[in-house]
Formats: sequence, structure tokens, C-alpha cells
Amino acid sequence: MSIKDRTESVWQDINLPHFDSIKNNQKTETCIIGGGITGISVAYEMARRGHKVVLVEAFRIGSGQTGRTTAHLTCQLEEQFKELKKIHDEKTVSIFYDAHRSAIDILEENVKNLKIDCDFKRLDGYLFQGENFDRNKMLDELESARSCGAQLEWVDRTPLLNETLPALRFENQAQFNPLKYIRGLVVAFTELGGIIFEGTHIKDIRQEDRENWLLLTDSDHHIQAKNLIVATNTPVNNRFHIHTRQFAYRTYAMAFKVSEPIKESCLLWDTEDPYHYIRFVDDTLVVGGEDHRTGQGSSADPFLKLEEWVRKKFNFVNEVVYRWSGQVFEPMDQIGFIGKNPGLEKNVYISTGESGIGMTSAAIASKIIPDLIEETENPWSRVFDPSRPPVNGIKDFVMENLNVARQYTDWVTPSDVKSLDEIPLDTGSLIREGVSKTCFYHDADHFEKKSAVCTHLGGIVHWNDIEKTWDCPCHGSRFNTKGKVIEGPALSDLMEK
Repeated sequence: MSIKDRTESVWQDINLPHFDSIKNNQKTETCIIGGGITGISVAYEMARRGHKVVLVEAFRIGSGQTGRTTAHLTCQLEEQFKELKKIHDEKTVSIFYDAHRSAIDILEENVKNLKIDCDFKRLDGYLFQGENFDRNKMLDELESARSCGAQLEWVDRTPLLNETLPALRFENQAQFNPLKYIRGLVVAFTELGGIIFEGTHIKDIRQEDRENWLLLTDSDHHIQAKNLIVATNTPVNNRFHIHTRQFAYRTYAMAFKVSEPIKESCLLWDTEDPYHYIRFVDDTLVVGGEDHRTGQGSSADPFLKLEEWVRKKFNFVNEVVYRWSGQVFEPMDQIGFIGKNPGLEKNVYISTGESGIGMTSAAIASKIIPDLIEETENPWSRVFDPSRPPVNGIKDFVMENLNVARQYTDWVTPSDVKSLDEIPLDTGSLIREGVSKTCFYHDADHFEKKSAVCTHLGGIVHWNDIEKTWDCPCHGSRFNTKGKVIEGPALSDLMEK
């Protein structure tokens, strides 16, 4: 089971290497915060190029969103091409597409060169017609995609579905086991002299002088580094700028046993909003979807909704064997932020806003960030530049930030329950105490009590009953039942009451 969350994904029985926590002060050329696929991919590439790198992870490598993905490797972008062209010019969308297409090649090259046994497989992907689309809209999307250089074709029937629905086929996509893949990269990275510290939480980041950064850990050790790369799901070093331009969403996944072998495996995803996505792992069908803003879920069970959808679309699924959730960050203009951190600080780099395409985004980051550090031209860096000005995503920017502003009204709303007696075992609720709210988690023999105020920018956290965590609906910070921060942008735990 994940250190951070209660549910278990289809991947999380993979045995990953263990590393000690930091025991003494460190000095290095580059420090990377975050032991998921992005941090490890960048770390390996930096070490391969001869750089001295230290990577720190607050929990265990792969224990964050990397182990909670469905690991589609596709150049079908998170938003449809027609919608992207309303936000960006055709050249920008073409570069965005090319980066993700090339990212699959980068991943495959690492698999081959390092002989990583991670079930990497090339296969076709199909964008099929959902209930919100008709044939004309599908044809419009085909034309829009081709105008941006995408190689795809029309098919009248989507494979494996009960219904006869048309689709756009993207050839030569891929899938793999994400934890087996990062295990291979970790081995290669450490063989090149890279250093990894697990169980090492960064509590403060300071600019020591014009050339160096100082990272302070919970154990009161420090790491001095010239270059700082923040590869957490959302940046923990950036307090405002990026967090007003991307927005946290919970996403859900399930795995079903199938009643018969899948002869022609493929990737599937539909046009609905939120969309559904499907792949196959051995004798299981894995599906994801039912996304909603973090801390703002509806009363409907997302797993029940996913299961209803799957059983309607496929006639060969049996029992549910896994169900889990994850967190993704949606950028306001649908393109992730990879590159130099916005602001005046020198030598700070981030990778975030990967949305639902984090696996290929990690491969892109592994080329852009080392190239920026080495002052080498990169064909994708302009498109992913975190300092790029907003273009035509202003409507989403305004609407999403109005949503954030509304969450601060939780300061004056009533308690979830009237008394502690109403809180079931292994459940959390908010209770108003005077002018503030308090988190109460009902443990086996007591109530864990913490301030409900998120330590990032003061939002009121909400109880996530699926993962048994306190989630901030403003910018996506998450805390466990004891109030310990498990996901940024917050760096500090919930305060004692």
C-alpha cells in the first residue's frame, strides 16, 4: 500500500530499491526534489551527461503519482486538437504534439539502452466518439489533428467496445509498467554516481548567495546546490505564480479481471468531459476518469460511476480487483510548465502541470531542463516555458481562480457535524471552534485534532474519505490523518490545536 494513500494501484506491489534518509550535510552541483518519474528521469539524464546530482524524496521513490497513473504513453494530447487551436497557434500545437510523440521514443530508447524489463509495448491508440460528440465533430477533430502534423486515420468501429462507434486511430503509441521503468532508471542513475535520499522532507528553501541554494530538511541537515530542480507534482518552491495558472484535480482508476484473453490490445479514450481512458495489463482492464476539482467532489461515488460506464461499454469484464485515485494538475492553457522557474532567482527549474500525460511529460522534462542548465538550444523549451504569457486561456484562468476564491468562504461556513459522537470510526470531519475550524479524525481510540487551515495559503482543508486524507480545495495540498503534509504546494504540516 502507498505510504501516502489508502487505496492500492495495480502497480504498487513492485519492489523498488530502498535508500537511507539524509544523515549529514551535502554539497552538490544539482539537487532534485521529488522521486517520481519526472525527478528520476531528469536525474538520470543529468548524471548521464556527467553532472553531479543529489535527489531527495520525502517518502519512498515512486510513492506519489507515478505509482497511481495508468501509464498511457500517447501523443494524443490531454485536450483535443480543435480546442487547443482555439488557445494556441497551429505552430505551438504542432511543437506540443511533436514533443509528446518524441517522448515515447525517448522512453523506448531508455528501455532498450538500459535493458529495463518494464513491459514496454508499442500499440495503437483510439480516440472514440463519446456521448457529447457526433460524426461531424469527429471529422473536425481529424482535420484539426492532421493540420498540426498528427498522424492518424479514421476507423468506423472502435476495437473491443460493445457499441459500434467511430474512432481516430493513432498508430505506434505505447504502454509500460511505470514503477518497473523507474526502477531501471534508478539503478542506472546510482551506477553513474547519483545519490538518492528517501524519507527526507525539505522544510525550507533559501537562496544562500547569488550562486547557490540551501535546502533545509526536517532532520536539520542541509543540502547546498548550484542548480535546484523541483519535480514534485506541483512546485513547493513557488508560492503564488504557478498556483494561479494550474488547478488540482482528483482522478480515479479501477482494474477489472477480464473473462477472456485480449487478442488485440490497444489504448482507448473517449471524447467526453471528463474523459475515460482504458488500457490492458495482463488479464485486467484498467480504466480511469471521473475527475473533479480536489476537495470539491460530489456525493456520488466515482468508482460506482466508473464501474457503470465500463460494464456498459465492455461485455467481458468480471470482478473489480483494484481501485485507486490520484492527483493531476491542469494548466490554464493546456500545456505543462517545464523550464526555468518564473521570477528573478537563478538556476531554479520546475516541471509541473502535466495533467493526464505525465509519463511523456517526464521524458520531455528530461531533455528540456538539462539543456537549459547546459545552455543548449532545445526545440520544445519555448512552448513549455513556465514564464510564457497567457494567450487565450484567460477564460479558464478567471473561472478556475474564481473557484479558488469561493473556497475561502469555508472560513465562515458551519461545522460538518454538531459533535464528535457523529464522526464514524476512521473518518474525519470539520468542527467550528470559535472563529476557526478544526480537523477531527476518529482513530481507533481517540480523536486526532489539527487546525483545518492549509499551511500554503490558508484554505480550509476537506476530508477525502477514499484516501483518508485532508485535501485543500484551493491549490491541492494534502495532509494525512495526523496532519503531516504528503503533497505540496504546502511545505509544513497542519498546525496543532
